[in-house]
Amino acid sequence: MFKLKSFAKINLGLEVLGKRSDGYHNLKTIYQTIDFYDELELKENKTRTINISGNHRDIDWEGDNTVFRAFRAIYQNFQVSQGFDVMVRKRIPPGSGLGGGSSNAAVVLLFLCDYFGLNIEPDELITMGKNIGADVPNFFLGGTVLGQGIGEKLKKISDLDEIKIALVIPEIQVSTSLVFSRFGLTSVPFESKIDIFLKTNNYNVLENNLESITFQLFPEIQRIKEKMQTYKNDLAMMSGSGSALFCTMENSTPGRLQKDFPGVILTRTLDFKSYHHHIGAWPSGKASVFGADIRRFESSRPRSKS
Repeated sequence: MFKLKSFAKINLGLEVLGKRSDGYHNLKTIYQTIDFYDELELKENKTRTINISGNHRDIDWEGDNTVFRAFRAIYQNFQVSQGFDVMVRKRIPPGSGLGGGSSNAAVVLLFLCDYFGLNIEPDELITMGKNIGADVPNFFLGGTVLGQGIGEKLKKISDLDEIKIALVIPEIQVSTSLVFSRFGLTSVPFESKIDIFLKTNNYNVLENNLESITFQLFPEIQRIKEKMQTYKNDLAMMSGSGSALFCTMENSTPGRLQKDFPGVILTRTLDFKSYHHHIGAWPSGKASVFGADIRRFESSRPRSKS
């Protein structure tokens, strides 16, 4: 049996730059992996079928979910065959903006590449992941990553110092497509807050452009952020298109957070090395798919000021 961890991400800022001819929007964001994860167990079977089950009732485990799409992408592109029974224990809710489904797909793609010993170029794997979901390629890297395009154009940037994070996930599923359909682009040029952050490491400048639309649709999400802002921390923000919100914990205590938000998740950021160390139990004993190429991504990252 193979056990994998499928980590969540938060967005340290999200800027919507324009609408594309294919209907998607060009974005700029900083993906940050956090120590909050789903668990996947994969067991070989002799039936040559892929049987997927999970503990979250809102996901169609027997249908076209992201885990199945990851298997299909590898099996169709590389003509390999092996049956697996897959159990997905979800902690990252769908529709929370934490990338749980994308992360599930990414770790399965990485696992299958190692399992079958596939000689796959990073660009090919990124394309495969992007066809499953825009956030999937980010989870091939992990740590602190600058994302552009629809999220598939990635640059590994210097990992931030570890930050303690409080994560609040309302029992609301937010449709990303609905939020973007309501988003109105401004014609007024603006200076990228993300670019400013990369030069200064000042969290206070960061913004999520999707918050205004999500807050209109779900005012209770806005109320959570407003409560978080009373802690006067460096950052309180919605992740992605919502519903999850997070704040840094420099000026707040766990006791106050747990009182204000029953069910709050206290976690931390994960850097590149920690992410790949903990991602799962691979046949080779480590996540080695990219090999020298993943070190190339790491070594070519731009440096932010500390």
